[in-house]
Amino acid sequence: MQKLFVTFSLILFTLSFFASNVSAHPGRTDGSGGHTCRTNCAKWGLNTGEYHYHNGGGSSSSATTTTSKPEPTYSQADVDEGKTSGQSKGYEDGYSRTNNNSITDIGNEGYKKGYVSGYEAGYNEGLKKIKEEDIVYGTTSGENDGKASLRKGENKEAPTNDSKSDDWNNAYKAAFIKSFDYEKTVQNAEKLGSDSGYSLAKLAVPADLSKDETVKKAFESHYKIGYEKRTKEENDKHLELGNKDGYALSSLAIASLDSRFVDSYKQGYEEGKSERKDEVLVEGHQSAFINMNYQETSDYDNQELMDWHKEGFESNEVAVQIKETAFENGHTNSEYVIPEEFKLNEESIALYDSLFQEGQELRNQENEKKMMVTAGIAVPVAGVAIGGLFLRKRKKKKLI
Repeated sequence: MQKLFVTFSLILFTLSFFASNVSAHPGRTDGSGGHTCRTNCAKWGLNTGEYHYHNGGGSSSSATTTTSKPEPTYSQADVDEGKTSGQSKGYEDGYSRTNNNSITDIGNEGYKKGYVSGYEAGYNEGLKKIKEEDIVYGTTSGENDGKASLRKGENKEAPTNDSKSDDWNNAYKAAFIKSFDYEKTVQNAEKLGSDSGYSLAKLAVPADLSKDETVKKAFESHYKIGYEKRTKEENDKHLELGNKDGYALSSLAIASLDSRFVDSYKQGYEEGKSERKDEVLVEGHQSAFINMNYQETSDYDNQELMDWHKEGFESNEVAVQIKETAFENGHTNSEYVIPEEFKLNEESIALYDSLFQEGQELRNQENEKKMMVTAGIAVPVAGVAIGGLFLRKRKKKKLI
């Protein structure tokens, strides 16, 4: 009986020894006398993250170890609040590309747990957002600068902007080179189109340029520019040629002309002819101040020119009025007088003066004749008077 008691006591001692070893592993305990295993859990016969008690805490027997978890000291609302705050802060840090730091001293364990998960999600979201924006902005800037660089005749070298992120610079360089090369293709299409239009050839877009709509439109638009430029030049050229021929009263030379510019030549011809006619009319008009009657001039060997010259002579109404009135004015006035409407030019005044002078000369001649006649009558009358005087004197003497 005594031997049986000793054996039973030995078994109890051994079990208590193993139980104390399990509960005696390192780690602080909470207010309930337990904690959650984090490291070397398998060594103590526990699962990682398993909550358990030490030294009988939370149990009626010090020899009994349990792995049941107590009720948490925080609520789901604490977790959600921490997650929201963490996500906001994480997005801000990620968007600004600052270091990832999900640790916080604010709130209870539930708040901190939610903060960590929210921060990580927010940080990744903010970082993704800023990367997307940098790529978009870098691409846009690269496209604009690449195009401008080609148009300025600069080299295909994309500069690095040290104030921007790698994402921005990588997107910028790729877009710059692509835009530079593409703009060069567009520029080549513009030149080909311009040259084709300037040659006045029919519009025909090359097959290799028709595949891209922008390149095709570049060819067509500059074809139009070149065509219009050459057309204007040719119209001006034919207008001038026609003007020259018209002024010279040459025969119309349209048989050898491009039909597209015949109208310009004809317009110039009529303008040149009209200009010559106006000049000849003026010459004829002026000749009316010089000649009393029309006289054909040897300056013109063309009948049309002579007709215009005569027409100009006969159209000078002022000369006609001068010829009709100047002589009479000189004949009837003792002093020089000229109406204002006759003072057109030196020729008109000279014509008036010459005729006025002729009138004056006739007036003087007539006055001289009148004086001579008057003097012839006065001599006999004076003789009679003197004779009478002598006769009276002689009679008087005889009386004395």
